[in-house]
Amino acid sequence: MDASEISVAIRSAIASATAVRGVGSGTWLHGGPVENDATATVVKPRGGVIEYTPGDLVISVHAGTTLEELSAVCAASGQMIAIAPYGSPKATIGAVVATATAAPLAYDDLAIRDLVLGLTVVTGTGDIVRVGGKVVKNVAGFDLVRLNTGAFGTLGVITEVNLRLHAKPSMDHVVTGTLDGSPWDWVPRLIANRAPLPMLVRLAPDEPAQLFARCTGNGARASALRGIMQSYGVRNTFTLGPSDTSSADDQVPMITALRHVPDNALVLRIRTELSGGDAMLEHVRKLLPEATLLYNPSRGSVRVITDPGHEDDVLVEQLEMQFGRTPVHYSLVAEQGAPPRGDTSPVHAPIKRAFDPHGVLNRRRATFTPRPYVR
Repeated sequence: MDASEISVAIRSAIASATAVRGVGSGTWLHGGPVENDATATVVKPRGGVIEYTPGDLVISVHAGTTLEELSAVCAASGQMIAIAPYGSPKATIGAVVATATAAPLAYDDLAIRDLVLGLTVVTGTGDIVRVGGKVVKNVAGFDLVRLNTGAFGTLGVITEVNLRLHAKPSMDHVVTGTLDGSPWDWVPRLIANRAPLPMLVRLAPDEPAQLFARCTGNGARASALRGIMQSYGVRNTFTLGPSDTSSADDQVPMITALRHVPDNALVLRIRTELSGGDAMLEHVRKLLPEATLLYNPSRGSVRVITDPGHEDDVLVEQLEMQFGRTPVHYSLVAEQGAPPRGDTSPVHAPIKRAFDPHGVLNRRRATFTPRPYVR
């Protein structure tokens, strides 16, 4: 569907007091804070490239374009969209922007919000709004681009996306190895050194801890990286290979596994100040010894993949009790498996009313509300 067709669907929903749900490839409808209403009208933005200017490192695409398609188009000019998020290459760029999907080993530590230059959005009134622009240096008024990035389509259905691209590096590899000793010994060292490259720590039950690092440039850098990792106490280091967003991932099964989102698991994101990373991991490991943890030492966030049999409210209460003894700010977000609870936050409510006064777009179910803790 194009923007005008989605506008008509939204105006019809307003007239009939029904709901509209924006959907990309439809592979993650059970996750996030949006209620999966079977009675809602489903709108799927079309795919395809609108405009591509390789010399300017920018591309405009319809929101239904998959990451796989986008990667193939850019690769022909030696360029890339510098994000390989959790999930499938079949995911659409509109959904990636709407959910602000994170990446396990982000290139140059970039997030999707760093790559979006402009959007076309159909609001909850049916108005077609173009925000941002098509150039990197674009500063004009309130940042509606970032407001819609991560809003899960609750403020508008994204139909077009203008993206900043990057040149594909001559070498893009992931180096990994196992970590000796206790995480509480080496996590503070990673934090103190600000994780000089994109890094990820994987803690799985009954397995040695693993450290992954993404290295771009040339072979000499990869060799130097192995030396750096060994200085952290990493042993058995080896290079996995390319870490591109689409077909190249098939050559690196471990990276594909890191990006995978299990359908039958409860997935949480927990974030703290960097200095609280070791305490956060210790608390989560004690409470959920069977969970797999993916910790990003440069962002202070951990992805928790655990058994869906947990009672979500009880789990969050237990985590909060653990964190209540720790002098850090933290937030808990249910990526997957959270039941409907409550309503939107006080900050989100007035913004929602402005962009979707009739409440027809991607109606929210409550997720775990971020709650800062300050001792």
